[in-house]
Formats: sequence, C-alpha cells, structure tokens
Amino acid sequence: MVQSLKLSQPLYQQIYDIIKSSILAGELKPGEKVNVSQLAEKYNISRTPLREALRQLQIEGLLVQDHLSLNVVKLEETDFKDLYECRLMLEPQIMGLILKTVADRELEEIEKVLRHAEEAFKAGDHLQLLELNAQFHDRLLEASPNKRAVHLLQQVRSFLLLYRANILKNSEHNREILKEHRQILNALKARDGIVVAKTVENHLRNDLERGTNMIRE
Repeated sequence: MVQSLKLSQPLYQQIYDIIKSSILAGELKPGEKVNVSQLAEKYNISRTPLREALRQLQIEGLLVQDHLSLNVVKLEETDFKDLYECRLMLEPQIMGLILKTVADRELEEIEKVLRHAEEAFKAGDHLQLLELNAQFHDRLLEASPNKRAVHLLQQVRSFLLLYRANILKNSEHNREILKEHRQILNALKARDGIVVAKTVENHLRNDLERGTNMIRE
C-alpha cells in the first residue's frame, strides 16, 4: 500500500521512514534491488530528497551499493557473528560503567519503556516492539560516561538492525528477549555488578544464537 506524504515533514525524512519500514517489515527483501526511478514515480517526488533518504539508509547499513545497483543488505552469517563479537567486547564493559552512573529516576524511565515493549508484544506489533527494544538499550547507553565507546556500540547496533527485525518475527524470540531485558534491568536496580555483567553477556549470546538460527533457516 502506498503511503501518502505529509506537508508537515521534510520529504526526505518521510521517504526515509517509508523505505526503512518496508525493509524492516520484509516488504523489501534482503538482497532486493532498489529501483530509484520506480520509487520517485511511486511517491511522485524528485530525485534529490529520494537520494538523501537512500544515502541515510546506506549510512545505517540497510542499503548497500555495488558497481551495478543499490540493494537491500543481505543477511550473512559471518557478518552477523562479526558484529555480535563487537557487541560482546563493548557492551558488557559499557554496562559496568553505567552501573556506577545511572540514577534511580533513569531506571524508572527505562522500566516504562520495557513495559511499553511488553504491551507491544502482547498486541503483536513487531515493528513497535523493535523500536521499543532499541529504546531500552539507547536509554541505558545515555547513562554511560564514556561517549566514545557508546558511539562505537551504536554503530554496531545500527548495522544489526535488519537482523534484529528478522529475529523479532519469531514470537518465542520476542518473549525471551523481553525476559532478558527484564533481568538486566533488575540487576541494575539491585546495583549488582556481577549479575549485570552475567545477564548482559547471556542476553547477547542468546541473541547471537537466535540470529544465527534465523539466518540458517
């Protein structure tokens, strides 16, 4: 279904949101060619805002350019594992720093995000759940005193977005991920550094297994 464009938002932002949602929902498949002319005609817009939207999606790793065409990124097991190795190196260390700086009021706000995610799961809204799960991690990272490390981790997580979207198409995976997020939050509330490290690493290794199985199916 073609979404109508709004005058209240910049065109490139609207097209970016539409194409990104199409990729994450699986309407544009991994590896599928993106036809710029067809998109411009479909949404009746000029090439300039369209190219700006596509450039942003390339930066985020959802689109890739080869010598012939622009395509939705493919799901590759080796790439996925490399990215998760980066997360495993960075995220437990960052979470250890967060434990020393995160305020109780910040944890309360993160709890609200988690509750909204649990509601989205019950409603079967996978794209909303994907966004709220990302917010859960983003809110935690905002409390980190090491912004350089956070920037590196956010780059890694950006390249994992399509993988995460496909993982969340499995209802049981959704249930497991929410349970693990709840365990991480409880460990942070208890100010228990050992349990925080253990629950974060467990969550990442489970995600690695979930994603690897998803790619192989």
